[in-house]
Amino acid sequence: MSLNSLSPPKPMLAVSGQPFDSPDWIFEPKIDGTRCIALISSGTARLYNRRGLDITYRYPELEQALAGSCTGCILDGEITVFAEGKPSFHSLAQRDHQSEKLRIDYLSRALPASYVVFDMLFAGGSSLLDLPLCERKQILSQQLQESEGVSIIDFFPARGKDYFSAALKMGIEGAMAKRQASPYQPGKRSQDWIKIKKSFKLDLVVGGYIPGKGERSPYFGGLLLGAYERGLLYFVGRVGSGFTEAELVEITGSLVQRDSPPFTNPPATPEVRWTEPLMVVQVSALEVTEDNHLRAPVFLRRREDKEPEECEMEQLGLNQRSIPSH
Repeated sequence: MSLNSLSPPKPMLAVSGQPFDSPDWIFEPKIDGTRCIALISSGTARLYNRRGLDITYRYPELEQALAGSCTGCILDGEITVFAEGKPSFHSLAQRDHQSEKLRIDYLSRALPASYVVFDMLFAGGSSLLDLPLCERKQILSQQLQESEGVSIIDFFPARGKDYFSAALKMGIEGAMAKRQASPYQPGKRSQDWIKIKKSFKLDLVVGGYIPGKGERSPYFGGLLLGAYERGLLYFVGRVGSGFTEAELVEITGSLVQRDSPPFTNPPATPEVRWTEPLMVVQVSALEVTEDNHLRAPVFLRRREDKEPEECEMEQLGLNQRSIPSH
């Protein structure tokens, strides 16, 4: 089989789950990055995102590093930018979606990307997809030459609960659990791979909404959320996912509109409709950013048992340092 005749396979996907222990599984750090399939042949490398789009031009430093890393192989991994030894979502966002060559060249030096490899799908003229993960890992360690920008991910056996706790303490967003006997299943969301991510729950006050579009046009597209500090309501983010049809109907009918924003720091969001800060909702989120905004919030439920004034900024953690004094 010729590597040049192959199109990039779609990446295998994981389901969500909770930490667990098992001798039949291995556990890896979950890298906060851009999923990438790399095809390396005849001294050249091409990078493809999870949608199959060629993104090689965005990462010239990785193209160069990968070109000499192995001969005739297909890799699966994550592109990330490290800051202080940890993957930085903020820094990676500056590398994504760039199209200007001068800007790309500058960022490749100012914020160099790394490719963290966790699987090998093709090597030695043959597909490795049907081999168990443990064998693919062994071939990967033998075939891939690591460099400053290209590394093979670490993994640990059996003790998933301890590993997940350690990953969070190191500032990593979670862990990946993978069954050692699992084949590689392109494009499939498989029970053989489980992503275990940190998240926390917050009770927040609804202070506005964005009108819905399309199927959501009778309802809202997203709720604007806030929390109180010293009697003032601070905007902390917007949630638009996690609602059932019944919840969309119920919440839309319960919103009481007002002319002015209830937030001390209202967002400059187009088409926003302000509401009285009467409703409390519970959401989960991956983290709170340095400017006190939620990352990847998901609606969980209404909290009719809680008063809006009980929803305080202190539940967001140490980020209160950026709240101005009044």
